[in-house]
Amino acid sequence: MDKLIVADKGKCTRCKACHIVCPMKVINLDEDGFPVPDEKAYKLCINCGYCVDVCAFGALWHRVRKHGRTSRAALRRLEALKRRERESNNKEE
Repeated sequence: MDKLIVADKGKCTRCKACHIVCPMKVINLDEDGFPVPDEKAYKLCINCGYCVDVCAFGALWHRVRKHGRTSRAALRRLEALKRRERESNNKEE
């Protein structure tokens, strides 16, 4: 079976945006920091397309979802998650 999610390592900057934004947490990072699908991705992925939409370099390919007309929802989610992480880190300090 082909992989659900494939990263073009020539384009990928290893920014982790796709990994962070995935609501089902089916995108892991390999030992080099490139995104790879979880072994259960086909069962758990909801095909929201956020991973593809947040990739500014077009490095991520999803078997089902293609890049949307607008990536605003995915980018809002990514920013909200990053903000929560920063706030959480500030509380721990």
